[in-house]
This record gives sequence, structure tokens and C-alpha cells, in this order.
Amino acid sequence: MKTQSTTSAQRRQPLWLVSAMTTLYCKHIHRGSQLCPQCSALLAFETAREQQCCKTPGNSACKECHRQCYPDATRLEINHIVRWAEPKMRWRKPLLVARYYMGSLFN
Repeated sequence: MKTQSTTSAQRRQPLWLVSAMTTLYCKHIHRGSQLCPQCSALLAFETAREQQCCKTPGNSACKECHRQCYPDATRLEINHIVRWAEPKMRWRKPLLVARYYMGSLFN
């Protein structure tokens, strides 16, 4: 049986956390005070995906869902942003990370 590694983008993350990660990524990589059009489009897609998600109460993570939400290019872009921003979020936004972990403990 082949095991699949779980990346952070595969877990269901709240929209506020994805927004904070994308903002941090865009400010440091794209060097702007506001979100660039590419990152704004990615956040708009994420918002639309969250609203159209067919979550069932039993599924706690996206990896358990059988529906493909992301096109391949968008999924790679989200994975890249999350992998870059996740370690930095612990130091730059510790209260947001604590809120996420506390919420995941009680859910």
C-alpha cells in the first residue's frame, strides 16, 4: 500500500490563514505594499472555492474529499506559498498560528 505524504496545503485551512500567508508571501517575494494581481486572483479563487466547497461533517481535511477543487497550476502555486510562508508565520504572526492550532485541537 502506497502512503501519501500530507503537505500543509492539503489540510483544510481557514480562509483567514491562507489570506495571511499569501499577504506575507506577496510582500516579501513580490516586494509590494499591496497584493499583486496574481496573488489577488489567487485569493479570489480561494474565496470562491471556500464558498462552493461541498464539505461534509465527517471530512475534516481536504485530503479525505474525493472532489478535485484546484486546477493543477493553482494547486502548485498554493503549495509553494504555504511551504514558503508556514515557517515564517510562526515567528511573524504567532497569535494567528496559535489560533489555528487551538481551533484544530477542538475540531
